[in-house]
Amino acid sequence: MNVSSYRRAAKVPYPNAYASAAECKESKEKYLFNCAQRSHGNYLEHQPQMLVGLLIGGLKYPVVSAAIGTAWCASRVAYTIGYCRKDKSDGSGRQIGVASSFLEMALMVMSGMTGYQMITG
Repeated sequence: MNVSSYRRAAKVPYPNAYASAAECKESKEKYLFNCAQRSHGNYLEHQPQMLVGLLIGGLKYPVVSAAIGTAWCASRVAYTIGYCRKDKSDGSGRQIGVASSFLEMALMVMSGMTGYQMITG
């Protein structure tokens, strides 16, 4: 829904996934559309491994995994909002959501610990 609203504002027609660099220099709306599209793509790149870590880590650490998963979701929302800020010209607003990377790593560690404990008994 976020990308769609930016697409309408920028008037980028389907099936174009992004506005060109030249269009972005001319139009702030097209630049923000590209930011929204990229934040969505980044979410799609990170969500599968987060879910794997959440599911496997949750076998042994259900409460901690749930808390980390909730924090990850909140961090991803902050990432998207920051990336699409009008006052940041280089997408640097996305740094507000950097915690999601550390939370994702924590889930991977818990997943590894769970696997190790399952193998060693």
